[in-house]
Amino acid sequence: MSKVAGGPDGRHREARNQDLPMRHRMGEDATMLGRALQTAAAFASLLLTCSAALAFDAGWVRVAPPSEQFEVRMPTQPERQVQETSTVVGTVEDVSYRARRGEQTYLVNRVDIPSVATWFMSDESLLESIRESFLERGNGMQKSYADIERNGHTGKRLDFVMDKGEGPQEARAEFFVVDGKLLSFTGIVPQGRPLEDIESFLATIELVRRD
Repeated sequence: MSKVAGGPDGRHREARNQDLPMRHRMGEDATMLGRALQTAAAFASLLLTCSAALAFDAGWVRVAPPSEQFEVRMPTQPERQVQETSTVVGTVEDVSYRARRGEQTYLVNRVDIPSVATWFMSDESLLESIRESFLERGNGMQKSYADIERNGHTGKRLDFVMDKGEGPQEARAEFFVVDGKLLSFTGIVPQGRPLEDIESFLATIELVRRD
């Protein structure tokens, strides 16, 4: 290493020159550390994805009724119920698919919309009617309400607290209008419990058109 003449200024330059290899090595170390962290994060993400897939494959069942406009995964084979209600615009059929796991409830509803109702109600109005019905029937308090999109279909997501006499419960629901039918997907857990399983349930929603 050559010294630079000039008294104190030369000594300062020499010290700076001595620092250069160290700075270079530190930069290489930081780059290697960043790459290692990226690799670790990618590996962790892969593990989580595989774990979720294994959980679904091990216990969750695919629910895809041939006559319905949806496919979804639920923790157990759901119970199917049909209810018909007479209204001023015709008979309305409400089909529900309900599954339980421990204290968690998973529910899918399909309601046929009478054709006359579509003449004077937009999709937005129909979705709003579902929101109001959820809160009224569940004695609920809305926490959030926002747009959601699944498979090119725009719907609504509703987070609310409900109490039907069994203690407060957290509920998250998504609902859509598909081919003249109202579809709602709801997960319910006791208040204070995490919503991860509910979110996993909603993430499996696929909206399909039947010929």
